[in-house]
Amino acid sequence: MKFTLSWLLEYLETEASLEEIVNKLTHIGLEVENVSTLEGIVITEVLEVIQHPNANKLKLCRVNSGNKILQVICGANNVRQGMKTVLASVGSRLPGSDLTIKASKIRGVLSEGMLCSSSELALTKDDGEGIIELSDDYKIGNQFFNRDPVIDVNITPNRGDCLSVYGIARDLSATGIGTLRDYPEIHLPGSISNSHISVEVTDGESFISGRYIANIKNKESPKWLQDRLESIGIRSISTVVDIANYIMISYGQPMHVYDADKINRKLVVRKTYKETFTALNGKKYLLNDHATVIADEQNIYAIAGIIGGRESECTNATSNIFIESAWFNPVSIATSSRQLNISTDSSYRFARSIDPKFTIESLNIATQMVIDLCGGEVSGIISASNLQDRSHYINFNYHDIQRLGSVTMLPEEAFNILTKLGFKIDKITQHNWNVHVPSWRSDMTIAPDLVEEVIRIYGYDKIKEEPLISQAEVVTDVNDNIRVLVSSRGFYEVLTWSFMSSTTIMKFGYKKDELLVIENPLNEHFDVMRPTIIPNLLHVASNNVAYDISDFAIFEIGPTYHNKTCTRYSLGGIRLGNNVSRNHYDLDREVDVFDVKADFISVLKFFNVNCDIGQTGREYYHPGKSGSFLFKNKVIGYFGELHPAILDFFSLKQRVVAFEIALEDIIKLPIQQERFVDCKYQSVRRDFAFIVDKKVKVGDIMSAVKKSSKLVTEIVLFDIYHGDKIVCDKISIALSVTFCSPNHTLVEDEIQRESDIVIKLVERNFGGILRDK
Repeated sequence: MKFTLSWLLEYLETEASLEEIVNKLTHIGLEVENVSTLEGIVITEVLEVIQHPNANKLKLCRVNSGNKILQVICGANNVRQGMKTVLASVGSRLPGSDLTIKASKIRGVLSEGMLCSSSELALTKDDGEGIIELSDDYKIGNQFFNRDPVIDVNITPNRGDCLSVYGIARDLSATGIGTLRDYPEIHLPGSISNSHISVEVTDGESFISGRYIANIKNKESPKWLQDRLESIGIRSISTVVDIANYIMISYGQPMHVYDADKINRKLVVRKTYKETFTALNGKKYLLNDHATVIADEQNIYAIAGIIGGRESECTNATSNIFIESAWFNPVSIATSSRQLNISTDSSYRFARSIDPKFTIESLNIATQMVIDLCGGEVSGIISASNLQDRSHYINFNYHDIQRLGSVTMLPEEAFNILTKLGFKIDKITQHNWNVHVPSWRSDMTIAPDLVEEVIRIYGYDKIKEEPLISQAEVVTDVNDNIRVLVSSRGFYEVLTWSFMSSTTIMKFGYKKDELLVIENPLNEHFDVMRPTIIPNLLHVASNNVAYDISDFAIFEIGPTYHNKTCTRYSLGGIRLGNNVSRNHYDLDREVDVFDVKADFISVLKFFNVNCDIGQTGREYYHPGKSGSFLFKNKVIGYFGELHPAILDFFSLKQRVVAFEIALEDIIKLPIQQERFVDCKYQSVRRDFAFIVDKKVKVGDIMSAVKKSSKLVTEIVLFDIYHGDKIVCDKISIALSVTFCSPNHTLVEDEIQRESDIVIKLVERNFGGILRDK
């Protein structure tokens, strides 16, 4: 929300300085982002235009800035000798950007400024017309913008009432920094009897009012009005259009002005049915079945609350107008604006809810300005539908300010703050008040809202410190415990968006029908919900590697989305670089598939789940260096080295290993938590070497041995051999098996019996032969 200091002082009577006003705005939650004075942007005349000696598309211009002749290089097609335009002098700053103009050489020739287009001055978004061409009324050397300081305030979405200069002045007056001025008095001349335009509402949710004004003289706006609008980046069009913009910025009520002679006598507010519409910006839009439009029997003249149309555009030749002042459903406006990808000052305000009771008042103020500046004859106000009374009462206990806000203040102080903000109060008792919420404060619904409002104006710095609750109960869930476990293995937790790019996820082998597609994405990079966490982790990794951080492990626990019905929490992690930092104690090595396999197993141990290992089946893993864990033939997760093609896509030149686990699938498994057994008696380790077929899975052997006896507490694979000393289709595997009893020390007979069980099991189930040497 931008406005000039003089504009604010039109509604706020105060002696406060600019610095005091800026500090007070930030103090009450209306954060001032910037204060600027647009100096050094002046009216200039082009004296001479010649070809740049070293560039075919550039011109060398001599311009008169009012006090000296300058040399400026320009690439605009419309630059010519004798035209008046706008010069950004050396040292000036362009509005809407951080660009400061400097003297510089362009293709070896000095340029002492910049001739500006309307987009470069933040007056339009399109600079297709080249540099600005001004009429002879402009005086060379004068400032193009008013030197009045421009204040830029960040307005939170709940404060639609502060998307107006008057609303901001109202908030400031409540702090005691000044006094709010009343609305201007209206003295309209006698009205004409025939409006020539009628209105109707059929969408069931809107309200529209308007006034017909005949025989006006539309023209270029007076300089004070042009300066006021252009200083905040709104291009001056003509007097009647500028008045509508002025009312919107001043009071927060968007308005639209139609050329009444282009309308077929009746305007209807209705829902559209897949029609096309040409807007004032020259673009054509295909409207869906839910957009609200204003039309007659032949043409659509506006997308309600968003943008007007070319069919009823006002020009300097317009002599009869119809001024519309309306209220539209905020949800409908926000939805249509997103669907059509149109964001205007009008839609921005309607989507945040305007004051419904001010529609008629703003129409009268706008009419008075048209009569004062353009003349004309006015009709009476016509309207359609009824405005619902959205004001309401809140029962408020004054003691809640201390109880909820920890602020001590007198009842009179709270009373004065609320009344200055526009609240009306009936005191039921000394401490219990019936507070009438004004129509422009749709964000006030419950008593704590009033507490926050009082403290906001009174001062957040007045809040007293309170001790934290001494015996707070800390509630943790399974995911919290998993976070601790994974973090203890050297991982850092990250948080990423749950949505991502469909282009990216299709590189991972997913098909369109497998994805949950977002109908109205923020942009093309966030158009589907993620089916896996791994791509987001790779984005994080790629960014870190670009900053030369290449040895790390990161994980995330969050939702993943599968098809259109299944959402589940998953754990995903990646490792890259070396397993330990360079040091003089230990040798480092590059992480591999066994690191993430161990990470996966640590989670399985946490849940006390014993799983089988299978093939990955995911295209984004390396086919020969990856796997999956299965519980009763159901896949619960994957691990392995990522495919080189995926790493190339993320510009990662080093090996990356990853694992992902469907946590909800594990929690739902039919498993029973085993009682912890403390094996405090001496354990015994025996080594076995078997010759087995190459096609036998070592993991299956280890799993079977682990289940063969309760005395087996650990099994480790410590050697695999295949070579000229063994038949070509065989391999030798060496296992270290640890036996331990929870209640006694094992004797030799027991150890031998358990060893025989292991040998016979491998021979019988896997065809293994015990090696004797």
